[in-house]
Amino acid sequence: MNDCPTITLHYVQKNGRRERTKLTHHTMCEARQVAKALLHAGNGLYSEVDICSADGTIETIQNPAVAPSWDDLKGTQNHLAHK
Repeated sequence: MNDCPTITLHYVQKNGRRERTKLTHHTMCEARQVAKALLHAGNGLYSEVDICSADGTIETIQNPAVAPSWDDLKGTQNHLAHK
């Protein structure tokens, strides 16, 4: 019987689709390193990674290389005065 905790990485693509990778025998530090490496290797394909345990999401890592979409920005307004 395998009673080792499993960490699952849920990669969220820019279009909302998800991919999963299960890590066994890994620490949270190693899971973060794997997540960041795959965000970098994905070259902007993924917007974020959820690091999850059996109890749910532990941490979310945002991809700094992915710019926010127009839908994300629509709610914000430019408050600079127009000349």
